[in-house]
Amino acid sequence: MGILRFSWSVLLILLIAACSEPVIKDNSPTPTIPLPAKSPRSSSTTIPLPSSTPTRTQTLPTPAKAHISQVCSPLDGISLEEIPDTIVNPYHPPNAGSDDPHQGVDFASRFDGDSFALEGYPVAAVLEGQVVSVLENRFPYGNAIMIEVALENLSRDTIVQLEIPTPAPTRSPHPSLTCPMEVFTSTLETDERSLYLLYAHLKDAAPYNPGEEIHCGQVLGATGSTGNALNPHLHLEVRVGPSEAWFQSMSHYDTSATAEEMSFYCAWRVSDLFQLVDPMLLLK
Repeated sequence: MGILRFSWSVLLILLIAACSEPVIKDNSPTPTIPLPAKSPRSSSTTIPLPSSTPTRTQTLPTPAKAHISQVCSPLDGISLEEIPDTIVNPYHPPNAGSDDPHQGVDFASRFDGDSFALEGYPVAAVLEGQVVSVLENRFPYGNAIMIEVALENLSRDTIVQLEIPTPAPTRSPHPSLTCPMEVFTSTLETDERSLYLLYAHLKDAAPYNPGEEIHCGQVLGATGSTGNALNPHLHLEVRVGPSEAWFQSMSHYDTSATAEEMSFYCAWRVSDLFQLVDPMLLLK
C-alpha cells in the first residue's frame, strides 16, 4: 500500500510538469530604471522664483514716479510744429574731447522774410524740473539757466524718443583746455541719471534760484546776445548725466574764470560725464 501511494504521487508530479510551459532562461542584463535624485535637505536653500518684472535700468522710468510727458516750445507763443522754422544754427556734436563746433540748437524769432533776429522774445521751459544753476553773464553762455529733470520722472515714450545714451567713461579733455576736473567730479556720488537743459544767451539774468521748481511752458527769460553770441537767440543744450549735479557757476576762455568755474565747464562740455542729446529729438 505504501508502494502504491508513492507511485501515484510520482505520476501526479510528472503530469503537472508535462502541462507547464517551458521556462527559458535569459542571460541578458536586467534594464535599470533611473530613480529621481534626492535633493539634499537644507533649511537654508532658497529656490529662485521666476519674475515677470523687468530689471530696472537707468533708461526705464519707474511707473510710480514717471509722470512727465508734456513737452513745451522753448519760444513762448511759437508752437512746437513751428519751432524748426526758427532754427538759426543746428545741432552739430563735436569729436570726443573737443569743444566745438556746436553742441546745442540756436533758435531765434525773426521778422517775416528777414534774417534779423528779435531781442527780448520770451524763452520758456521745455520740461518741468528743478533749477540747478543760474549764470550771470559768464562767458561763453552769458546769462543762462539750467534745469534738471530726473530720468525716472520722464515717461517711457519720452525716454525712447530721446535715444538716451548709455553711460560712457569720462574722457580726457583736449590738452588745449585748462580743466581742473577733480574740483567738480569729486562731488558726484550717485548712480541715478538726469536730463539737464541749459538755456543760454538770455538778455537778462534769470529771476530764479537753484532749487526752485519750474513747470512746462514757464517763462525763464528772454532772447539776448550775452556771452559768446553775435545776434539775439536762444541756445538750448541738452545732456544726460549724474543726478543732483549743481553748477554753482561755469565759465571758460575768459581771464576772469576761476578754477572751479573751468572745472564745471569742462565736466559739462567735454568730459562725456554729461552726454549730449539732440534737443530736436525732444521737440519733434
